[in-house]
Amino acid sequence: MKNMFCGFLISAFALLAGCSEEPLSLTETADMSAAELIADFTESFSAAWADGDAQAMGRLFEEDAIRIVSTSASPIYGRDAIVREFASNDFGADESTTINATTEVAKFVSDDIVLGAGTYNILDSDGAAIVSGLWGNAFRLRAGSLLMLMESAGDLSVSGMSAASLAVPQKIDPIYSGPRAGALNQIVTTYEENNVSNPNAVAELFVNDGIHVISGNGRVIVGKENIRESLSSGAVDGVSLDAWSYGYRDVGDSLALGWGGYNLKDAAGQVIEYGMWGNVNRITEDGDRILMERAGPFSLQ
Repeated sequence: MKNMFCGFLISAFALLAGCSEEPLSLTETADMSAAELIADFTESFSAAWADGDAQAMGRLFEEDAIRIVSTSASPIYGRDAIVREFASNDFGADESTTINATTEVAKFVSDDIVLGAGTYNILDSDGAAIVSGLWGNAFRLRAGSLLMLMESAGDLSVSGMSAASLAVPQKIDPIYSGPRAGALNQIVTTYEENNVSNPNAVAELFVNDGIHVISGNGRVIVGKENIRESLSSGAVDGVSLDAWSYGYRDVGDSLALGWGGYNLKDAAGQVIEYGMWGNVNRITEDGDRILMERAGPFSLQ
């Protein structure tokens, strides 16, 4: 949703789950409810944005929420820090702009965890879009309403990272080494080693109806086969990926959040893009599988 970020490739984190690679079986009614819940959340988010109300915005996040957006060099941890960010206007929301978000995917992945993905436009006072992007967020259902567990979003970057943004040195936070770091890093390593040379291996990291929300693609992609096609067509010879993890959090119900950073280098070893990723994964008997990947480059906007 705002000052979110955008990107190109990567993914990694860990998510605990049952034995099957398949996501939980959900009824059509449950999925419709997820869409309705996200619609209500989006309405509240947009209202807080338009009013420039940091406290109202903060009430939409869990106390220990994580915010990973394209306009931030590092993840933002916790409701209090998120409120301070909004209050300082670092995220750019004020009475001169509004935000309009659409939802393309909405689904329960447990009794109280909802995943959503879609697009957004930031509009000026004349209603003209000044920024467009993608979001892929995780929510928790509490007392009939959604609270943000992790916001992972960013501006579109279909033409690559801007020169002005690339001129800002990348900030790299401490690398995660806590519980399940090995499982988390196994996905990261598989992505790094096969991103260009073997897109099939990367596609196999996803569950069958996995969600791929990469700013450089400019669209939300759903389904392993569609993800495979996108990875294959988007592979660029000579470009290498370096990725790492910043954190992992068990959110219950055999689910977890994972997040980190990345950069892309050309054949000469020059960084051509850098940013962050924030994902949701499931662990199966065959290893970790990605439910939703969201990544993109840093953006000065």
